[in-house]
Amino acid sequence: MKKILLFLTIFCTLLSAVNAQNDATISADEVTYWVGEGSNEVVVAITWCSNTAAAFAWGYRFDGDATVFDALSAIAEADSRLTVVGAAPTNITYVDGEYDLTMCPNPDAEWGDDDYDVPMHSINGMMGQSNMAGDAIHNNDFIKIGGYACAEMSSDWTTITWSTPIVPAVNPNEVGPSEDTFDGVVLSEGCQAIHYDDPAILGWATACTIERGPRNIAAPGGIVAFGSEDDAVGPASANTAAVVSLGDGGTAVLTFDIPIQNGDGYDFAVFENALNNTFLELAFVEVSSDGVNYVRFPSISNTPTDVQVLDGGSVDATLIYNLAGKYAAGWGTPFDLEEIADDPAIDVNNITHVRVVDVVGSVNPRYATRDSRGHIINDPYPTDHNTSGFDLDGVCVLNGWRPNSVADYEVSNTTFKIYPNPCQSAVNCETEIGQPVVIYNAMGAVVYCVIATETLTVISVNDLPAGMYIIQQGAKTAKMIKR
Repeated sequence: MKKILLFLTIFCTLLSAVNAQNDATISADEVTYWVGEGSNEVVVAITWCSNTAAAFAWGYRFDGDATVFDALSAIAEADSRLTVVGAAPTNITYVDGEYDLTMCPNPDAEWGDDDYDVPMHSINGMMGQSNMAGDAIHNNDFIKIGGYACAEMSSDWTTITWSTPIVPAVNPNEVGPSEDTFDGVVLSEGCQAIHYDDPAILGWATACTIERGPRNIAAPGGIVAFGSEDDAVGPASANTAAVVSLGDGGTAVLTFDIPIQNGDGYDFAVFENALNNTFLELAFVEVSSDGVNYVRFPSISNTPTDVQVLDGGSVDATLIYNLAGKYAAGWGTPFDLEEIADDPAIDVNNITHVRVVDVVGSVNPRYATRDSRGHIINDPYPTDHNTSGFDLDGVCVLNGWRPNSVADYEVSNTTFKIYPNPCQSAVNCETEIGQPVVIYNAMGAVVYCVIATETLTVISVNDLPAGMYIIQQGAKTAKMIKR
């Protein structure tokens, strides 16, 4: 019996150690959002079972005696995104323009069920012994609060862990604009906009799936209904009515017959129907190589947030970076895959999906969306009508794509040198490193594609039937005859 008890003691100790290793942590030095005043400091991390991407951490300062619930209540009072219901509490929610998280038990569930998501807590890894209002906290304590459904408890119920990675909560009142400025409106010096009939465009998205958002996220009930998915497929235009509206927080996923590749410079562009150079409705842009894992381009909005930009209001394009919708109708916002080439979640030479996510332009932290630095993005809001949100016109490809029609391109362009021509077994192409070289048959179908790694690219044509072909790199094309 003693051996069995000793074994169980060792087993429980090891299990607790494993749980401790799985327990996500964050140091006080990493926390940036502190509330309260006093000489004592504790870190409070909250994780929701519905969010496996990240838990959030705040800091709480106090003097004298305090409890877990005192810290949680003070944080919720300071951060309008966080709501706490009940003294136990029974419900903890976090809502902003990106997240809508709820920690609340299913009223039909019982203790022990996976969906009995009652809030639980630990102090320095040890399970709370009473309700949050009864457990005292002390200087340098680490408090974790999470749902029962995603908690891991030791067999002796002494420790409790949550493995969701913890990130510091961003104080919505302190993240201000940077001093950076960027290119301006269409036709201004240095403007990077792509015109819808630019000869560098190699093709357009061939399919689109829309998930529409509400006309006004703060007053849900009415969903936008302007346009259709077909309006986002194929070439964009200057026609401001030939678009599909996404609504607040709505999304569009566009796909392509041939994957987009990371060439030298911009790789694709997103078009919106802005009526002028200042009424800019913005959107995040994300890409994926499998339709499951998406990577968002880092974005910057330096528009001040002290005054809400209203419907019909103005946004300065020089304060915007890597957000679609920056330019007037007929002009696309370009994106360079090189910026996210190091992210292991995607293959930048095999981009099959582009996702466009409407920016909710409210400066109210409860509904706001934020750029990659955590700064609230201020754009026209509310636009409570049937064309609310980002109005998608199309997504063009600037490399790795075949032309929609070979006839649309100047095939007599001799700046793209190929030889010998006619050819029999191979053709030499004077190429630009990093740019895709594409061969099309007389029907416009791609028969060969490669990224140039040298200034002279030798292509074997042994397997091609005799006939006329078009070789293209960027906007340069040449006619090739295979014998």
